[in-house]
Amino acid sequence: MILKIIGVLLLLSLAGLFLASQLIARSIEKEFPPIGSVVSINGSKLHFMDMFVEAQKEQPVVVFIHGASGNLRDALTVYRDKLNGRVRALYLDRPGHGYSEPFDGSNDPKAQANAIAGLLDYLEIKQAILVGHSFGGVIATAFGVLHRDKTAGLILLAPVSHPWYTGVDWHYDVANLPVLGWLFSNTFAPTGGSLIYPKAVKKVFAPNPMPADYKETSGTRLVLRPSNFYENAKDVARVHDHVADFHPRYKEIQAPTFIYHGDRDDIVSLEIHSINGLSQDIESAQLNILEGVGHKPDYIAAEKVVADIVSLVKSAE
Repeated sequence: MILKIIGVLLLLSLAGLFLASQLIARSIEKEFPPIGSVVSINGSKLHFMDMFVEAQKEQPVVVFIHGASGNLRDALTVYRDKLNGRVRALYLDRPGHGYSEPFDGSNDPKAQANAIAGLLDYLEIKQAILVGHSFGGVIATAFGVLHRDKTAGLILLAPVSHPWYTGVDWHYDVANLPVLGWLFSNTFAPTGGSLIYPKAVKKVFAPNPMPADYKETSGTRLVLRPSNFYENAKDVARVHDHVADFHPRYKEIQAPTFIYHGDRDDIVSLEIHSINGLSQDIESAQLNILEGVGHKPDYIAAEKVVADIVSLVKSAE
């Protein structure tokens, strides 16, 4: 009898958490609705914003690729005003993130790079400058290898690129368990994630201060929706195997490449990925080590990134 009561209480608790998760997701979507256009790439919706004027139609487009747990608003918040009218900029939600749908195999970085190439073809864009932050660096480098004819330049910001040996946070492992992963993503992740979110985003910026309006402008709470959380976890779980297999091909990249990495980054290792990794593998790479900067050089070093973007666009004209 006691076991039955415990079982009923457990089911009721899970049902309550599931309902709470759906309510949290709806609240987040109301606060951060889609703001761009949607096209079908690989049979799935890809959400993006294309910022340009007609005079820039023949320029290489600057494609911003967000990291894990991100969406297009993260880069848009920083670079829209800085680049508006100066270059053509494309901001997108990676497959399975924000308002872009996953597709079969979309957790493979190569597949995400191919999806971006498909979007460029749809928009009749010949060349692009890829700006990838953190996990976005994995996608940008894959694009640079697989689509060299389309790559006018790479700007890699605290990029993930090479094998590391410390594993990933526990919640990614849990979310990838059969059955339990889906259950976790639809119950505990949105509710518990909402509680730790304020501390988590501050940690991403540390030791630098987080912008006062970051939580209101970046839309990063979108990852707390069950579908986004689940796809994000699958992305992270598979990236190590990708870089272990793919990193020898970085030497094929011929495009001008700028790397920015903070010496206080506690999330992605400066030594593994940028000093001993990409800067050695890519012949054209210029490594910029930022003193006192953590994992958000996309924000902290935004003016330097903008200068590189403008320089690459002009050199490609």
